[in-house]
Amino acid sequence: MKLANHLLNVIKAMVASRERKAATVGAILAILYGLHWFQNRNASKYAGVQKAKRTDRGSVNMKFFSQLWTLVKVVVPSLRSKESLLLALLSILLVARTMLSISISSVNGGVVKAIVTRDFNSFLKKITSLAMFAVPSSLVNSALDFLNHKLAIIFRTRMTRYMNEKYLKGLVYYQISNLDSRISNPDQRLTQDIDKWATCLSNLYSNITKPILDIILFSKKLADLVGWEGPSVIIGWYFLSGTVIRYISPPFGLLTAQEQQNEGLYRACQSDLVNHAEEIAFYRGNDWEKDRINKTLMVIVRHINTILSKRFFMGTFDSMLVKYGATMVAYAVLGLPVFGPNKSKYISSKGVNTGNITRDYIRNSSLLINLAKAIGRLVVSYKDLQSLSGYTSLLFEAKSVLEDLEQGKYKRTMIEGSMFNSSNRGKYEPSDKIAFEDVPIVSPNGDILVQNLSFTIESGTHTFIQGPNGCGKSSLFRILGELWPLFAGTVHKPPMEDMFYIPQRPYLPHGTLRDQIIYPHSLEKMASLKISDKDLEELMKVVKLDDLVDKRGGFDQIEDWNDTLSGGQKQRIAMCRLLYHKPKFAILDECTSAVSIEAEGAIYQHFKDEGITLITVSHRESLMKYHNHVLKMDGEGGWKFYKILS
Repeated sequence: MKLANHLLNVIKAMVASRERKAATVGAILAILYGLHWFQNRNASKYAGVQKAKRTDRGSVNMKFFSQLWTLVKVVVPSLRSKESLLLALLSILLVARTMLSISISSVNGGVVKAIVTRDFNSFLKKITSLAMFAVPSSLVNSALDFLNHKLAIIFRTRMTRYMNEKYLKGLVYYQISNLDSRISNPDQRLTQDIDKWATCLSNLYSNITKPILDIILFSKKLADLVGWEGPSVIIGWYFLSGTVIRYISPPFGLLTAQEQQNEGLYRACQSDLVNHAEEIAFYRGNDWEKDRINKTLMVIVRHINTILSKRFFMGTFDSMLVKYGATMVAYAVLGLPVFGPNKSKYISSKGVNTGNITRDYIRNSSLLINLAKAIGRLVVSYKDLQSLSGYTSLLFEAKSVLEDLEQGKYKRTMIEGSMFNSSNRGKYEPSDKIAFEDVPIVSPNGDILVQNLSFTIESGTHTFIQGPNGCGKSSLFRILGELWPLFAGTVHKPPMEDMFYIPQRPYLPHGTLRDQIIYPHSLEKMASLKISDKDLEELMKVVKLDDLVDKRGGFDQIEDWNDTLSGGQKQRIAMCRLLYHKPKFAILDECTSAVSIEAEGAIYQHFKDEGITLITVSHRESLMKYHNHVLKMDGEGGWKFYKILS
């Protein structure tokens, strides 16, 4: 009570003059206005993002903790895992760091006492003790930093492998971009978002565990020295500060999630420019692309500026409440032994030796500073928790979508009035032939290209597919390969290893020349099939690329083959790949558009000699003679399948 009266008298003295009264009133009004401004801004500024809030993205609530726990079980799979061991070691080091801080506080007090009393021998002893504490303290600090970064890397590795396992299972990697519309930039989720989530999680463990340990241990030590009133007052002040900050804090988690989505859109713009550079160059679309990229960049910049401005105002309130306000409360606590209710007992125990009082003041102030820092970090860590909430919601959404696709569930906006939906399913039947029975050719969003398609391609039924662009030729292959959903009917098909697909622009991954031919086989798989490099040379001769082996330095030469080979060479590499795999059925989608008519004729004839059944999509009528059946689509949903008589 006496302490409260003392503080009240100090406050009255501060506002005794008119100028100080005016300054105090102005400060109070500024704080009230700031609270009002932040509240109204939160209500109005984010009125337009309520759709995003519907998913509670960025909110620290029970849903967030449930999602976080689900993801944590992925990166910390068991109590015996190396992640658990590192977390236990980190916890031990955090306790050691706090105990070292308490010991150093006592040594600091002794150093100051020796200076005040001019005791040189005691001064040397205390300095020596402080130097001895420097070695373990430095080691523990470095170890804590090392373990935080190590945990972030391990969390990222574990989560990336988990996500990649689901992403690359079956056709999920294709379906997530082409069938499902929930995640527009999966590459962003599987790279940067995982990295930032892992870093946030590893840092948050230390940022929360260390302050809690510090609060418990420093409070106990401080209570032994000044009574429980000291830590109670400082903890109460920070609790009040935390309540105010919680009330006025903008939804930084939501803002972080939006920032990541904006970054993903910006990266997509840059990727489009790289992937479609040739077409853009023909259209001279550089100015349009520049305008688009700049607009997307400005969306990011404006959003980041919004975040920075909010962090500026929140930093102001943090400093007022957590830093300067806590300093005033801390001085009141430090004055308890001298000015508090037990001052007589304290002064009599210390006597007239001011060195003892100085030692106690330095020791207590060091403990109090560490306690205040711990509570401050715990209060301010709420913003880190919001950031983690934003990344957690993004990763959890990606995990949920991958699991849905793994079970054959996808969500996509269908064309209005479409007779098909994602719940309709046809069936696939294993067979030694390719046959469609009453199969509609329908795009994933319900656009009907062909109403009912029925035909049979047996071994030796070389089929030439004709029709205008957009009539469903390539769509037919996507349904055959189970890339697109089969909405109705029955498809009879052989196993995937008996079918091989060559598109107009073949995929040539970064690797050796051998990799381009045997893809997706590995060198070990090639050896198990008893195929040698000499056999590959013979295949390269068939497609008229035998000179490429010597020019490029053999099959082990590693290059970016998309850049070093011409369009015709790329297509002949793909046909060499077909000869290597030697399937029963070959699906050739405009795969000879950059190859001469003479070369493609020889290659096609070799395909037939090898017993490969050809299914070709091409605008070259010259290829018709290598086929004995035609599937003709008219582009209006009609089709004909017939045998070539001559």
